[in-house]
Amino acid sequence: MNGADIVAEALVRSGVDTLFGIPGLYNMALFDAARRHPGLDVVAVRHEQGATFMADGYGRATGRPAAVSLLPGCGVTNGLTGILQASSCSVPMVVLAAQIASPDIDREQGHLHELTGQTGTLAGMCKTTHRPRTAGDLAAQVQQAVVDARTGRPRPVQVELPVDVLQLSAGVDFPAAAEPAAPAIDPTRITAIAAGLASAEHPLLYAGGGVNTARANEELRRLAELLGAPVLVTGNGAGALSSDHELFAGVPWVAAGSIEPLVGSCDAFLAVGTRLDPAMCNMWDLPLPELTVRIDIDADELGRNIEMAHLVHADARDALGALADAVAVTGHAASGPSGRLASALSDYRAHQSSLVGEAAPWMHALRGALHDEDIVVADMCLMWADMLHRFPVREPGTVMFPWSLGTLGYGVPAAIGAKLASPDKQVLSIVGDGAFLFTGAELSVAVERRLPIPFIVSNNNAYGMIRMQQIEQFGSPSAVDLVNPDFVLLGEAYGASACRLDTPEELRLELKRAFDRDVPTLIEIPWRSEFTVAR
Repeated sequence: MNGADIVAEALVRSGVDTLFGIPGLYNMALFDAARRHPGLDVVAVRHEQGATFMADGYGRATGRPAAVSLLPGCGVTNGLTGILQASSCSVPMVVLAAQIASPDIDREQGHLHELTGQTGTLAGMCKTTHRPRTAGDLAAQVQQAVVDARTGRPRPVQVELPVDVLQLSAGVDFPAAAEPAAPAIDPTRITAIAAGLASAEHPLLYAGGGVNTARANEELRRLAELLGAPVLVTGNGAGALSSDHELFAGVPWVAAGSIEPLVGSCDAFLAVGTRLDPAMCNMWDLPLPELTVRIDIDADELGRNIEMAHLVHADARDALGALADAVAVTGHAASGPSGRLASALSDYRAHQSSLVGEAAPWMHALRGALHDEDIVVADMCLMWADMLHRFPVREPGTVMFPWSLGTLGYGVPAAIGAKLASPDKQVLSIVGDGAFLFTGAELSVAVERRLPIPFIVSNNNAYGMIRMQQIEQFGSPSAVDLVNPDFVLLGEAYGASACRLDTPEELRLELKRAFDRDVPTLIEIPWRSEFTVAR
């Protein structure tokens, strides 16, 4: 086997079945090996940023990493945004970063695609870095990279692949990579924390994406019901508790209302599987009670952003399950939110609902066209911003959005990745006109793959969110009004079905037709300013 064959085999043995990327001078051997390997699906993209966003959508849909092959230099820099986005949202990904010949790395000799310091550029956004230099190293390090990507707090990892290493020839073994053990839970601490939670009159839970990653949804629901505690669910945690559940409080996005009164009304606060980023924590201005608990699989996250009294380094499922068992032993009889907490919860829900405004019929049309297990992939756009905090989400992993980094261009390629990962689910993409122009060329991949994805382009001929903020802060907009193509003609030029709609009922009917086609559908909707409630 040559080095490229070893990489392909190591990926498949580790459970990776999809490779996104573009072949070129330095990674052609890898694409040839992947083409010949029956266990790998090779997805040729139109831009490396599309590749990393597709891998993000794939990783969120499955919990498993896809692989991305990037050429050195320009390929790596093109893919950086998608890698950073995945890192921000704790999404697994294996970045196979091609390199010039290993003796020439970082020597500034003017080789094609040469990027001095490439490894370090990627290291800042990757969980681990692997630099194999022999055929034997390849098998072990690629397999270890896959384990690193999907265990603990999932994140991208990089494997540097110099062109000469891919051409090595050797017979190698494929030893299984070591799986890290889950952090041990101290039962004495859990019992003490559970006693404090059970004695609280107004407990409040705060669940992040780590709950979904750990598949701890049932444990979260059980603990919430035992305590009678409302649950705030972050954007990445959407579906951690069904939005139909009576204890679901809402999404604590700062633009959808302050959670300060709600948090100020609780006497115990437990956060699990969340980075506590400022946009989900009222810019860190929270009147926390004396009893605060934070649970996270990543020990480095426990001390960041907001100080908590009790820090529990543990898998979310293990910790929530242990806490629920310990609360049950106390005999605590939950009565649900009451008094000041119930009042604050009612006010918070009412405020969030009011912000949907005239976007509500559109939200209902979208939800009505989808099953609970179907997937919505949304970009940064006003259409989704107007409804995300009240959009009904009943299952984990069914809403994908570029939280934290907040990049444009996520919605089209991530939806393709999610659909490739979940062919039996309906996948819907929501993008703005500006965001579509970032990565809309990946529509051709959806056409090539015959993917029945509806791509909704909410068009206000502007970077609408920024335009609103400029007017609010400076009185007038600048450099945000766009001259757009005819999106219907553009979609048809790619080979997609395409149409322009004006009403929610038209959208509901068209979505049903779109899911039954064997090609993607581009649906343009004029998104008018009156749909958006000023915040």
